[in-house]
Amino acid sequence: MRLLRVDLTSGKFADQVIPKDDLLKYMGGRGLAAKILYQENKTKMDGFDPENRLIFMTGPYTGTYGSFTGFYNVTTKSPLTGAILSAHSGGHWGPMLRRTGYDGIVFFGRAPKPVYLLLTDDGAELRTAADLWGKDVFETIDTLEERHQKAKATVIGPAGERRARIAAIMNDHHRAAGRGGAGAVMGSKNLKAVVVHGTKEVPQADPDRLKESFKEATKTVKEKSAAFAKYGTSMVVGITGKAGVIPTKNLHTGYFPDFEKIGGDALIDGHFVKNMACARCPLHCGNATKAEKDYQVETEGPEYETLAMFGANLENSNLESIIMANDLCNRYGIDTISCADTVACAVDMFDKNIISEKETGGIKLSWGDHRTMVRLVEMTGKGEGFGAAIGEGSKRLAAAHGPEAEKCSMNVKGMEFPGYDPRGIQGMSLAFATSTRGACHLRATMYVAELFQGTADRFTVKGKAQPLKDLQELFTVLDCMVLCKFGARNAFANSWDNMAMLVNAATGHGYTVDGLKHVGERVWTLERLFNLREGFAKKDDTLPERLFTVPIHDGPSKGAVVNRADFESELEAYYAVWGWSPEGIPTPETIERLGLGL
Repeated sequence: MRLLRVDLTSGKFADQVIPKDDLLKYMGGRGLAAKILYQENKTKMDGFDPENRLIFMTGPYTGTYGSFTGFYNVTTKSPLTGAILSAHSGGHWGPMLRRTGYDGIVFFGRAPKPVYLLLTDDGAELRTAADLWGKDVFETIDTLEERHQKAKATVIGPAGERRARIAAIMNDHHRAAGRGGAGAVMGSKNLKAVVVHGTKEVPQADPDRLKESFKEATKTVKEKSAAFAKYGTSMVVGITGKAGVIPTKNLHTGYFPDFEKIGGDALIDGHFVKNMACARCPLHCGNATKAEKDYQVETEGPEYETLAMFGANLENSNLESIIMANDLCNRYGIDTISCADTVACAVDMFDKNIISEKETGGIKLSWGDHRTMVRLVEMTGKGEGFGAAIGEGSKRLAAAHGPEAEKCSMNVKGMEFPGYDPRGIQGMSLAFATSTRGACHLRATMYVAELFQGTADRFTVKGKAQPLKDLQELFTVLDCMVLCKFGARNAFANSWDNMAMLVNAATGHGYTVDGLKHVGERVWTLERLFNLREGFAKKDDTLPERLFTVPIHDGPSKGAVVNRADFESELEAYYAVWGWSPEGIPTPETIERLGLGL
């Protein structure tokens, strides 16, 4: 495995070959990047410090002949949360990086002036981005991919240039390494884009087995996942909305009576243009859509989280406005979840008379006002007026206005909530609280068993510690491979045996299921150690007070609330199954067993 190391300050490059022992222990993707970040970042370094590592990493499965191989990882210290950040994106950029002969890129330093990296079969060079600085995501990608034929570009928009802490890194126009502000770190380094074009063969131990697995996956998803292929993640609105667990009115409740107006049927029947897919994807779960009445735009998405948070969480049933907000976020390079949640936090504060038109620049905020919502998204992208405050994220926005305002920020470790109300899906209460990057639905999908499949009691957190650990280990391994989680679930049933087959066909390393589980356990524990070193502690493994004290007020989950005593008891059980102390600190025995003597 070969990495390119880029010193942006001096403009110098170096190659790094990763020892096989590190590959066996950390695999690639999220795991190897976490090890590099832990070893090379100084303790409590600011996210915008030039020496904060910004690591683009593929995994051994990326770009192979298998299915769902289009993903890559971005790891850094988050400027939004101060915790370790691992974000992922699909599309076609990751496989193209591997075809250059490199598996990852480690950036450090800060370029004196805006630049972009061009990496091809012929090597690497930094080129001026003076003509690109200030351009939006779509303009930047179009310019670079026309300039460098057959290349793929991952870029930041104006939000990242201005270091908005909710800025994303974008590729293929609408694909995002979205959460936690990785785009802001890229902007702080004066790095506008990373352009890759390679023609080399991606190494893979058993290409024939991977090709066969692609055929098997294609057959499976056609037989079992037709609805997901048609609707994509928008179908989830119907599930959470019907169950009364879609975040509504800044998580004051989980019941939104108008959920069908923003759901999959409304989106596909009224706004569908065509299906979209990442590299080597037989599922094609992405959808291009358009708005033509209240707003005029054609875009890709919105995904479920965007529908939920720009919709129900703002009491907004105007679907076209969500399509427009989604496009603006992608155009300016903004995380849709954190943006929508921060707008909801602002409306909540305005509703409580904590802020007024004086703070918002004359803008009146109210629930369900979709035109003001869209206006605020554009202001956030441009960094104008009150939009600059929204770009800082809900925790900082609220903290600037005192303790009562802080109750309006729905976050864990500084990261805003995605589209699942944990009062009615209580395995997610523990999952959100313990996630190493903050409130995240993709570190462990407890909602699948509790809500989609109905195989676990969704109204209690009791007994969820071990199932949560099992999922966190699995999903960590998927992020090390790097394998799309939708593919893992729909084509491979999240089976450890299938994961071992795929990763061994890619690497030839002969992983056993237990060996893979140890990779997941090692990487998750390493991320925990990073956060502890940065000052996080047991007190941060919690939820906003509202979720412990305010029940869902109506609908199918009426009365649901997270029982604090049960939550705290299960949190201690969770620490125990990981081999951590009652304070959530990995014990010396666990660190030694996992070979984490870093």
